[in-house]
Amino acid sequence: MVRNRHQEAPLTPSVTPKVVPCLFPHESSWTAPECFRNVVDLSKEGLALLDHEARIIVINPWLADMLGSGTEELRGRSFLDFFEEDGRATLNAQLEQCRPGGTESAVLSLRRRGGTSRVVLVSVVARQENGQFQGFLAAVTDIARLQELEKELRAAKELRDTVFNSITDNLIVIEPRSCRVVLANDSFVRWMGREPEAVIDQRCFEVMHGKGTPCQEEGYFCPVKETTRLKRPVLADKAFSFHGKEHVYQISAYPHFDSEGEVDLVVCLERDVTDRRRMEESLAFRSQELQKTQNQLEKLSEISRMRYSYRSIPELMQYLHDILVDLFPQAEPLFLLLDAEKQRLLALEECSGQVTEPLKRLIRRLEKVGLLGEFLKYLANLQDSQIVTYADRGAMPAYFKIISRIYPSWFGLPIFSQQQCLGFFLLGSLVPQGYSREELNFFHALFGQVACYLRYLVRHKTAVKLSSGPVPEKTQFGDIIGQSKKMHEIYELIDLVARTDATVLITGENGTGKELVARTIHHQSKRSRGPFVVANCSAYSPTLLESELFGHEKGAFTGAIRRKKGRFELAQGGTLFLDEIGDIPPATQVLLLRFLQDHCFERVGGEATIESNVRVLAATNKDLYREVQEGRFRDDLYYRLNVITIQLPALRERKEDIPLLCQHFLEKYNRKENKRILRFSADAMQTLMDFDWPGNVRQLENAVSHAVILAQGEDIRRRHLPRFLKEAGQEALPTSLAETERLLILRVLKEVGWNKHEAARRLRVSRSTLYSKIRRYELGSPK
Repeated sequence: MVRNRHQEAPLTPSVTPKVVPCLFPHESSWTAPECFRNVVDLSKEGLALLDHEARIIVINPWLADMLGSGTEELRGRSFLDFFEEDGRATLNAQLEQCRPGGTESAVLSLRRRGGTSRVVLVSVVARQENGQFQGFLAAVTDIARLQELEKELRAAKELRDTVFNSITDNLIVIEPRSCRVVLANDSFVRWMGREPEAVIDQRCFEVMHGKGTPCQEEGYFCPVKETTRLKRPVLADKAFSFHGKEHVYQISAYPHFDSEGEVDLVVCLERDVTDRRRMEESLAFRSQELQKTQNQLEKLSEISRMRYSYRSIPELMQYLHDILVDLFPQAEPLFLLLDAEKQRLLALEECSGQVTEPLKRLIRRLEKVGLLGEFLKYLANLQDSQIVTYADRGAMPAYFKIISRIYPSWFGLPIFSQQQCLGFFLLGSLVPQGYSREELNFFHALFGQVACYLRYLVRHKTAVKLSSGPVPEKTQFGDIIGQSKKMHEIYELIDLVARTDATVLITGENGTGKELVARTIHHQSKRSRGPFVVANCSAYSPTLLESELFGHEKGAFTGAIRRKKGRFELAQGGTLFLDEIGDIPPATQVLLLRFLQDHCFERVGGEATIESNVRVLAATNKDLYREVQEGRFRDDLYYRLNVITIQLPALRERKEDIPLLCQHFLEKYNRKENKRILRFSADAMQTLMDFDWPGNVRQLENAVSHAVILAQGEDIRRRHLPRFLKEAGQEALPTSLAETERLLILRVLKEVGWNKHEAARRLRVSRSTLYSKIRRYELGSPK
């Protein structure tokens, strides 16, 4: 129940009339002055003058009306007759008790005409005159309404107690001047572990803190005093220690005002928010981790776009260093890169001191103790990219112990490309700290992106800086391989168009190297420091293609939960390569035409016009002129794209390049498969030269890869070549992963008689996945 420091008085009223001189000493007194008569007549109390046998001498109109009779009709009747039998006995006893002189009162049931009754308070007093008993004066008060009010008050009190004690938080009411607890619910009493009597009417600082002085006097924040001062609610957190554990409570203090507008009570609601605060801290930590992961993903995306724009090893390392310092400000990134002969570490002298100084310090320490050569040998013989950390001290080589003396916390990651170690990345921290699995995965992904290009820089450049002109070899232009007359014409054309910002249309069959040519044009151009962004126009639906190229605003369509930059924005300052331009839908053709004319666009769902400094290179395997004639491609867009055209020859048109391409691919897959195959046999090369290669260079590369895997000696022989080269009438080798998947699914379906359940089991995919791929590749069972 609710604890109250005030003892509650009974709600039933008690009327105790004073013993007064008889107002009307005899019957004729009713004819007393008019004012007295009016007082009696107008009284809202029932008044009756009784004789010594309790007969009515005089009765006022209010009481007569309650009894249901007139005043004259009631005169002479016994006053006792108007009460129930038990009430009559009670009243008679009270009359006898007050006869000597005194006052008595009782709650009785008054009978009315018609058989109804009413609960009244009857008070009687003896009427004396000259010391002689003359009779009685009776006062009757209707207390029915008072009883109803009492019932309502009791119900209200019970409701208050129920609500008060149903609150699971601690709820107390404090008188701010004395700081005494006026009310406290059951939760607070249980929380304090005391009896109610030890809480109610006690000072709050004594009960809650066990102190003898108020909180404010000891310099602590007091929500009760603050609420009283401000005259408004106050919200605050306070820490309490219970049973040796720290708990945080959120205290809400609400003022209650008296009639003069002053705070007379303060209601305090105390809620234990310890678990919630811990959860909030945990959520905040997770949010920071998610934000860190998001930043890392964005950096990986940036690196994938920007890596080729850095033309030298120092530039690339400086770029990576700045990114890593931004993500891990308390650590030092070190790039220990091997030269092409794997005999020394690159000094990276063109980088800033932040890059070179930690590297030089570590190299000097290793040289001083004679461990640099052993470390280089370790890197040269590494077979896999396994992370090494400062925690591996048990079996740690001596050169890693040197690193541990410099950095209390560190981890190292060998940098691999095509199974060759390029060097060792080290992230050292001068303060102890750990790295999560997600962070280690980030470094794996980062160096997985840049390792191939880094290997290219180390292998093909004797100087640190790349040459800005074309590669002087007649058999190669950049990464394009070929020495035929047609390829030299392509080289000359690339060299010419690279010097301008003109739009270039690259045409040719699938697998002829259109993207490679576009990338070479970009690297040879003045935009080489900018990004090279690729957009495959056939890879997206018409609705998604517009968003992919031009971006979209948040809420532009269902699923657009945030603003997204399109490829035109991402390629700012660089080159955008639009592959399969012939598949672009008509609506997007209009937007692309506008960009080529004005170099501006709007995001999907946006209104702001965005200018973009981007060079556009486009490629297609279709005859765009025929597409224009048949109405599937806009003629004005065609003429905008067809400023300069580079027509790549099919491989069957330049078969003299096949030996050179085969040797290039042989070296590539020798490194990948860790083999030392030297040459192709005469019959194998003749077979390769005789085939028409509908899949062009890509198909040739797949064939050489197949042969390298099967060959065991120093030569690739005809038997090592794929079956389609040895047997007439076989399908060409797939030229893409999608085509490989399509053919595999088709072959398995044929083998199992188009039993999709069995096919899904053999392919180790779910049936729903198989059905989806059958629809995607438009595979149908034979009729």
